[in-house]
Amino acid sequence: MADNSYMPKVYRKMGGDVLVIAAGGQILAEPGGSIMAGNPTGAADYFVDLNVSATGSGSMQDPFATIAEAVTASNASIGSSTNRWWARRNRIWVMGDGIDEDLTVLPEKCDIIGCGSDLTPFPRVIGHHTIAVAKVGCRFINMGFQADGTGDLFVFPAGCHGLQFLGGWMQASLAGNTKALKITDCALVTIMGLQIVQNPGAYGTGIFGVGISIEGTESNHQTVIEDNKINATKGVTCVAGAPAYDSWIVRNFFHTVNMWVDDDSDKFHVVDNRAITDIDCATYTAGFDFNLLLASGNLQTGSSAGDHDSVPHILFA
Repeated sequence: MADNSYMPKVYRKMGGDVLVIAAGGQILAEPGGSIMAGNPTGAADYFVDLNVSATGSGSMQDPFATIAEAVTASNASIGSSTNRWWARRNRIWVMGDGIDEDLTVLPEKCDIIGCGSDLTPFPRVIGHHTIAVAKVGCRFINMGFQADGTGDLFVFPAGCHGLQFLGGWMQASLAGNTKALKITDCALVTIMGLQIVQNPGAYGTGIFGVGISIEGTESNHQTVIEDNKINATKGVTCVAGAPAYDSWIVRNFFHTVNMWVDDDSDKFHVVDNRAITDIDCATYTAGFDFNLLLASGNLQTGSSAGDHDSVPHILFA
């Protein structure tokens, strides 16, 4: 008698969905099919399609029409005493191409993930985003943002600890904008793999005044700015008196009109960056302002006949 215990098992649900469990416990799907896995933390997933004609329930088949709706739903579930998801992470999946929305609220302990596409493989949200109330643990992953108006693209108030931007893209408006990211007194911030760019329709004027601005003097320690590409008037700035200990600016590529890093706190470690500045760097320190005792392995090209400097200068015995 044949042993069929390791043969594939086929199950059919009402409506015709087919699930095949193969030998060894594998789950198979026919070409063109899909298998949806739940949130690995056991928390919730919400879906947003900025092009739907009417908003839905937030499911994949019936998505919300705005990110703000998903943020509201996520914050309600994370804060619920019934499910006790306080230490878990929700996810918001976003699809869209050049859609207007201004964010004012962050989702707490949640990832906002770009999974649609425009000209680039992420959604593009057009607007400006002034966050009113601090929320912790929000991550933006593979999201595209285009600024409107002339003000800041993102403004984060004190207390948005654990904020992260991982990948993605930020573009200035045709008129130019003051800052791409203005972050005040937020600890444990990570900005990694982000592109901050000029507007191709108005090079020279469609530019951010500052790419990343670290502000406040209370709680902005352990900031990591790593592997980004920043084209702005100034690259990264930090105010005097900021307690920015254990903070790093590492392996970024800068093209700036002015200083590529202007760290008045003198607390950031500045390591292995590559910078092009329009400043005349015949005096090489004209191109930057940071603590040389916390710097290593940077390269700078200035406007004076393409002068190329190591920062700090390499000493030969």
